[in-house]
Amino acid sequence: MGEIKEGYPLNEYPEVEEEDIEFPAEIWIAYAVCGTSCGIQGFIVDGQTQVCQNCGKLMYRTYSRKYRLVD
Repeated sequence: MGEIKEGYPLNEYPEVEEEDIEFPAEIWIAYAVCGTSCGIQGFIVDGQTQVCQNCGKLMYRTYSRKYRLVD
């Protein structure tokens, strides 16, 4: 498995107010797979990093779908 990274102490993360966050109305999600020696599979935001969090190599995007925000 990949190296486990330690997080920051809680007080070192910025405070975020919910009203300051604007989610996109729609977004593309891809189902990505890593190599057979790693075996990780999962959903990633299309257009964002596709680096495997387990082994550090690039994952392959198989299929993408558009999702829409609902109230």
